[in-house]
Amino acid sequence: MNKRFALTALVLLALSASSGAKDLGTWGNVFEPAEQDMLDFIQNRLKGMEQSGELDKLRAEAVDRVKKNAVRPPAVSGLTNAEKYRSFAFDPTFTVQETVTDMQGNVIARKGEQVNPLDKVPFNQVLYFIDGDNKDQMEWARKEIAGKTNAKVILVKGNIKNTSDSLNERIYFDQSGTLTRKFGFSNIPVRISPDGRVLKVEEIPVSGVKK
Repeated sequence: MNKRFALTALVLLALSASSGAKDLGTWGNVFEPAEQDMLDFIQNRLKGMEQSGELDKLRAEAVDRVKKNAVRPPAVSGLTNAEKYRSFAFDPTFTVQETVTDMQGNVIARKGEQVNPLDKVPFNQVLYFIDGDNKDQMEWARKEIAGKTNAKVILVKGNIKNTSDSLNERIYFDQSGTLTRKFGFSNIPVRISPDGRVLKVEEIPVSGVKK
């Protein structure tokens, strides 16, 4: 093991433990601390864990957790299956906080200016937010994206690999519900498509869809 790394860790631990400590005086008898090489102690402890197989077990568990989260991230919370159709507009317009210039100093947008990104960059994709574990939503998404080249499927729950294999499509995942909160929908599945200077957000009930 790298002794410098272990020593650094011990120093940080000591600093964090002593920060904010106060001198409370002497309580009881005072003894000289027993001498102990903490670096050797740590090395021996790790060596023992390695010999017993405990270290390999911990490594395997860590790798397994990473793999599981990679193919099935935590589901987006707070969403329910759509029971009735709902549609609303999402306006991406925002207020510029600081004046933006290009490399030559030309002003792109001034502080306080209202900017709609759709006026600058055309958006021609159709986004589908679905639960990959829901068969009805999977079937609906399969029909929706058939023959389309501008579709993007985004999971809010489910196994990324299994969904990708089933739909034969590259699949994305709304990590931590960032997009869900941004667009403001609460029921799934959802279809989001361009509609002039806004985006049209549709919550679409699909339970019992014909196969």
